[in-house]
Amino acid sequence: MSQSPFMAADEQLSLSSEDIQALKGLVPGSTIDLQIATPTSPKRVKTQYVGMEIPNCMIFQIPVTAKWALVRDLLLPENEVVVRYVLEGDSGQVVAFRVKVLKLLSHPSGLLMTTFPTGVQSFGLRATKRSQPGIAVDVNIDDAPHISQATGIIVDVSVDGCRIAMPVKPDWPILVQEQTVTMTYSYDGQSLTLQGEVKNSSQQKEYIYYGVKFDDEQESVNTLLKRHILLG
Repeated sequence: MSQSPFMAADEQLSLSSEDIQALKGLVPGSTIDLQIATPTSPKRVKTQYVGMEIPNCMIFQIPVTAKWALVRDLLLPENEVVVRYVLEGDSGQVVAFRVKVLKLLSHPSGLLMTTFPTGVQSFGLRATKRSQPGIAVDVNIDDAPHISQATGIIVDVSVDGCRIAMPVKPDWPILVQEQTVTMTYSYDGQSLTLQGEVKNSSQQKEYIYYGVKFDDEQESVNTLLKRHILLG
């Protein structure tokens, strides 16, 4: 019995079967977060996943418009990008991988071709998956001190800020822009705090994602970055 081309290609990879399934679970047309390396600070944009050829390349949409001109200028061959997305399902995984630019096409459509990832990192958002690597935090809302049990998971972090996923609950408030929050997490038996200000939010099914800008000069931020798993 002959093998399918995908099975043959899978066998050439160092990725685990779980990693391959996480990649195959990304449906064409899904929204992904693309982080592009620059000489100063990374550039972050949202775009759409187009497809992949295992084990040769990944393909993403990069529109040919004036709005995307700066982004396109950064996508030079060999430049590094980080791809992140939420894989819905029983585990509700946050998945991330690092790739390099191969080619940027303008015709017949604006498409970015990258290398195939050599490693995939992920963790589950659901409570049953908390044993997987994640950064769980208690969230204290400064103008709602009566809420003491709010929790979330940091799904993305940099030196300037982080993105938190918090479950939608009727007794928890919806955080608004410019609201101050304090996040507490455990590290090597110590309780460390992060302070910041909410800058944006978006809801996807039963989770709300908050973009938080850290207050300046917090040593706890450096400690957090040391254990950050999603290719920060």
